[in-house]
Amino acid sequence: MKNTPIHYGLLLAAITFILFFAVYFFFIGFNYYMVSIKVNVFGLPSIYTLMAVILLYKKSNIKKLSFAKSLQYSFTTMFIGGTVSYLLIAFFFNYVDKESQVLLRHQGLEQILQGLHAEYQSVEDPTEEQTLHYEEYAKSLTSELAKKEPLFNLKNSFIILSLLYLFYLIISVLLSIFFRTRIPHATLNNHPPAQ
Repeated sequence: MKNTPIHYGLLLAAITFILFFAVYFFFIGFNYYMVSIKVNVFGLPSIYTLMAVILLYKKSNIKKLSFAKSLQYSFTTMFIGGTVSYLLIAFFFNYVDKESQVLLRHQGLEQILQGLHAEYQSVEDPTEEQTLHYEEYAKSLTSELAKKEPLFNLKNSFIILSLLYLFYLIISVLLSIFFRTRIPHATLNNHPPAQ
């Protein structure tokens, strides 16, 4: 495999799509939302960061990278992987299986509503203002549950992609700070002991 951000980005998109279908086929009914959230919060960020680290490590073995070059390599890799996989998943939910999109949205709103009920019940002697806020929010969530609005519409897609790009930028900056100081072909034994 070539050591380019495009190749690594497309590999990330393929891995993401494989994970998406694994979750889709094995967890589509019960707990689909929670499993999806866990994969998206814990699994995918780790994989995306690892792929950027591998690419930067291979590139920095050849020559010393500047901060800008490291940032470019890592962000482009994650940008391509995230954008391609998101567009494919949004296409799948909007045109292939619209019902699973409704299920995902419904389970997400139910999870929020259950959390709201649990939090309100844990409050001893709630004030009138707390009760009013709870009832308004619960009513709002219940009315949202009745709607069949698509989860992957243009507005939500813009928000999701913006947050993903912000995450990619933060991770890329952190990786670039580290890899700009890495010396090519450096090992622990190359450096003389400090005196």
